[in-house]
Amino acid sequence: MTSLHFDSLVLFHDPALRLLYHRWRGQHNMHRFRPAVEFVQHLLHQHAIESWVIDLNGLPNLGLEDQIWLSDEVLPTLAPLTHLRQLALVLSPNVYNQLAAETLLHQGQHHLRFDIQFFSDSVAALDWLINPTGLPAMPVTSRMVA
Repeated sequence: MTSLHFDSLVLFHDPALRLLYHRWRGQHNMHRFRPAVEFVQHLLHQHAIESWVIDLNGLPNLGLEDQIWLSDEVLPTLAPLTHLRQLALVLSPNVYNQLAAETLLHQGQHHLRFDIQFFSDSVAALDWLINPTGLPAMPVTSRMVA
């Protein structure tokens, strides 16, 4: 996985898996929220992302204006992303943002043509994305190595 840089996000991209992970790191300052979301939109298109992790941990409360913007302006841009297959949403303990995220996804469901799952931690989210069998990963032994 490679690290991408944007001042208000922790971003990781794995080109081989066509996976993008991001988490807010902008403290309690939301002035960079919209540019950060626009940067993520660009990455989704530029890298033909198939698997996407949105980690809501650290994100301050989403204001009503930002929620409307996400619903009206951002969610419709996801519909044409035919390469996007899975979204893992890591919910934070912030109940307000959990409800906001669920409401946004419900309102924009006609734009979302990919599988969405909710998780309480990023490890489980990544496991769902990279281990589609659902079986626990098996450790590599020396016998398995050619």
